[in-house]
Amino acid sequence: MRYIKVFEDFKKKNNQEGSLITIDDVVKCIKSGGVIYATIIKDFAENDPKAALKPVNVDNDGEVTVEFEGREYEVNLKNIESIDF
Repeated sequence: MRYIKVFEDFKKKNNQEGSLITIDDVVKCIKSGGVIYATIIKDFAENDPKAALKPVNVDNDGEVTVEFEGREYEVNLKNIESIDF
């Protein structure tokens, strides 16, 4: 029997002015073991926007702590392009 995956559980930012991604979305991603994709990572200039980042923590100011290649970095909520739950 063959199965076709027709729906993926992800959320994507729709434009620069109004982000659909919220702190609650990041919390859900952390709890489900998902990943995020961000355009800008603080103190990491060589960031590839297509690289998956594992969110570790999020604070009320919208700063998300992510793990990438064994190190922790900070990402601002507005710089998150998509979340894959």
